[in-house]
Amino acid sequence: MPTWGGRAMVNDAPTRRTAGGSRLLTAVLALLLLAVLATSAVLLLERRNDPDDSPQRPADIGADGWEDDVEGRAVVAARRAARTYFTLDHRHVERDMDAMRALGTDSFVASYDAGAAALADRVAERRLRLSAALERDGAATELLLADRAQVLVTLDVTTTAPTGRRTAPYRTRVVLDLVGGDWLVAALEEVR
Repeated sequence: MPTWGGRAMVNDAPTRRTAGGSRLLTAVLALLLLAVLATSAVLLLERRNDPDDSPQRPADIGADGWEDDVEGRAVVAARRAARTYFTLDHRHVERDMDAMRALGTDSFVASYDAGAAALADRVAERRLRLSAALERDGAATELLLADRAQVLVTLDVTTTAPTGRRTAPYRTRVVLDLVGGDWLVAALEEVR
């Protein structure tokens, strides 16, 4: 091995590939490119042919007439549901709860009814009146599909009791299902 200044010299000259190795590498890369293109085409076609999962135009951007289309009606329904949910009066608590039931799917009503009796008792016992005020722009669409919507609604809830009055802000996520052309509440939860 040749040395230079007491050190061994290493041959750093590039090795030459054989023509067969280059062709093999080119063929493998071409096959990978074809696989990626084929997968992309399949995914694009599936997305285009499945209208139930395609995102819709946000309905809460304030354009004129947005309440008239199906997406806008989802936001209107979510706002109505949030206001109805937080509006209870001890003098007619059953009527207020029936109004909420009228806005829900069967499964939502069943889950709502599971706690309704205890809630009605508490509202009547404490002689509470709850009222909700919505801001004009207090709704934001989180998810909007052809048959499902998820809307975040902000509102101020005023609770009046014999001992006084208190107003507190709430954020509520309203999940809606499109059933027979109407947006019905499928779930409602407080967001912190």
